[in-house]
Amino acid sequence: MTTRRNTRERILQVAEELFAQQGFAATSISEIAVQVGISSPGIYKHFSNKLAIYEEVCERLMAPLVEKTSKLHTAANFLEIREQIHTIMSDLSARPNIARLVQHATLAQDETLTLLSERWYRKIFAFISDGANNPNIEWIHAPTAMAFHCMILGYVTLAPLHQSIFGIDPMEPKQLEAQLQLQHDMVDGFNLLLPEQ
Repeated sequence: MTTRRNTRERILQVAEELFAQQGFAATSISEIAVQVGISSPGIYKHFSNKLAIYEEVCERLMAPLVEKTSKLHTAANFLEIREQIHTIMSDLSARPNIARLVQHATLAQDETLTLLSERWYRKIFAFISDGANNPNIEWIHAPTAMAFHCMILGYVTLAPLHQSIFGIDPMEPKQLEAQLQLQHDMVDGFNLLLPEQ
């Protein structure tokens, strides 16, 4: 039983890395099996198909993020939003494969994008949708959420490029803290633009 569980865990670890590096379509069951050290049919003892593996990889990566963002609600203020950005950035820096999976799915526009959008991102951005219908909440707008989301995901996915250009690891704690401070300053700037209540 433990060996079976360990094999399943190893499949998920390997698949996560491969999906993050090369995307869902470019990753084969046989490639996952070789890196795990089992035969291709051995994968099917644990998962019905490649999409089932992808779904579980997403579950492991996205569920904690959804849990944290589910605490946001339409009455959240800017201080809470600052903290939320910090939480999301911290999570993505600790698990950069989230950003990489999202990037690959977005470029592929295949079933992985549908899965991420319908099962995970609608939950993450639910408070934006809820707040968009409330005229008393002026700062909740989809374009602002999209801009911050792009900035956060872009920071993580472009880290290797920026490291090669600037010779600095964007994912090291000092650089992450500087990025978080920039985002906090931007949120504070939005707060100053709003009329006083």
